[in-house]
Amino acid sequence: MKSSRIEVRITDEERDIDAAAAAAVGESLSEFFRAAARARAELILAENQRIVLDSDEADRFLAALDAADEQTVNGLSRLRQRRGVLPAE
Repeated sequence: MKSSRIEVRITDEERDIDAAAAAAVGESLSEFFRAAARARAELILAENQRIVLDSDEADRFLAALDAADEQTVNGLSRLRQRRGVLPAE
């Protein structure tokens, strides 16, 4: 159930292009904005919660973990305990 409202100020040109795109996919402007905002939010959150390493980078990362000093180990432990930005599933 939708219960929150957001107001956005846009130019007439932005409204025209957004309305044309929404009409092209058979959505209301509100549906179009919600879908676009959700897709961008998910992309940004995924990019900030996942690290992708190639083989060489992974080897260097694992070697650094193996050689980690106490300060690094404590820092990684604190990082693991941090609460994520997404709600728990």
